[in-house]
Formats: sequence, structure tokens, C-alpha cells
Amino acid sequence: MAHHPFIYVPNVITELCTEHVLVSEWVEAKGYEEVREMDVATRDRFGEIVFRFFFGSLYRNGHFSGDPHPGNYRLMPDGRVAFIDFGMTKRVSREDLENEIEAVRLGMDGDAEGLHSQLGSMGFFDPADAEVTPEAVYEHFHDVCSWYIEDREVTIDRPLVAQVLIDFGDPRSRHWQLMRRETMPPQAMLARRMEALVLGVLGQLEATANWHLIAREWLFGEAPSTELGRLEEAFHTPAAA
Repeated sequence: MAHHPFIYVPNVITELCTEHVLVSEWVEAKGYEEVREMDVATRDRFGEIVFRFFFGSLYRNGHFSGDPHPGNYRLMPDGRVAFIDFGMTKRVSREDLENEIEAVRLGMDGDAEGLHSQLGSMGFFDPADAEVTPEAVYEHFHDVCSWYIEDREVTIDRPLVAQVLIDFGDPRSRHWQLMRRETMPPQAMLARRMEALVLGVLGQLEATANWHLIAREWLFGEAPSTELGRLEEAFHTPAAA
């Protein structure tokens, strides 16, 4: 993330570190609770950066932080967001990432049969279980992911977050009987945890964006739809020789 236009990761002060103590550069910045009290435009921008950092790191790099706790990022005076505390990270194989991206694509396209086949092959359920139908799987996937698989502007508020978290794995969900027949493959557990926590953070900010168009940048390599996206595209595009 060195020289990134809006994401800052403090440098480690190696000479002050020990086997059990990690010392990094001090960052003067505003905490999450202060950001929550700021104007709508600032909260939307902050939320987009958080979304880009956590989801983008997963799908662009296959290496992401699994702990989007609000205490782990702060708004710097120059508008960049500093991300700290990387005690819980995970690398994901390119094969697993490509399988996830294909599942998201099928869900975005409304292909219930294809999504059922893809998730079954990834180990989310027994493909031979007749009780786990393509229609039920698609409806569950849609309800959990609609905030970023639908091409529309969405404000993430607390009611939306509450319903998505219920549909993630709560007996109150209309999908509960289906979920009882499903499982979570080990390679996917931390990423799903990260996604749920990011959604919770965006809900407290009441951030608004077309999350779908943003996600398509790292999922499918499509053109950016926001100013932050254009800045990030320049960062990820190698300069001409």
C-alpha cells in the first residue's frame, strides 16, 4: 500500500520491535466515533475507503485483514485513512478466489442453477441434497448480498444490517431451514466474517454508494465509477516504461 492515494499503513519501526512487541509509526488522525459525527459526504467517502480496503484487498491481492474493527482505522487530516493492527490476516489461493468470483457473477446474473452448481462444488452444501434447491440457494444468496450485487445506490442503515446478519445465520431468518443443511468451507470463514463486520461498520456510518459498481472493479476489472476508483485505478496500473 506504499504511496496509495487514500490508504495509509504506518511504517514499522523495526529497531524498536521485539519478538513480542510490534512498534509502528504514530498516526495523528480522527477516530471512528468522530467520523460518525461528520457530514454525509465525509462519511460516504470514509465508508467507500473502508469497503475498498477490506473487500479490495481480498479480491485484488488474495491477502486481507479479517478484523475490520472500527478501532483499526482512522481519518487523517489530508483525507487518507490509516489502517492499523494486522494481527488477523489471511491469504486465499487464486483458485478459491476465482471460484468465489464466479459464484458472485452467477448471483449478479440471477442464474439460480449455475449458482447452485457453483456453491455446491465449493463445499457449501451437498449437491445431491434434494432439499437444497437452486431457487432456495439463490434467494438466500440474494438476501445476504443484495446490497452489493444489485446495480443501484444503497444506503447501508441499521435495519438493513440487522436483516442481513439475521440471514447470515440466525433462526429468525426465513432461510433457517436451508441454512441448517448448509456449511461454511474453512477457506471461506474469515472472509465471510470480514464482510459481515464491514457491513456493520458501513451501517453505523449510514454510508451511501453504488457498492455494486465499485465491487465490479476488482471482481471483473471494470472501469471505476467514482473518483476514489479512478485514483485507485491509477495506483494499480503500472506506469508506462
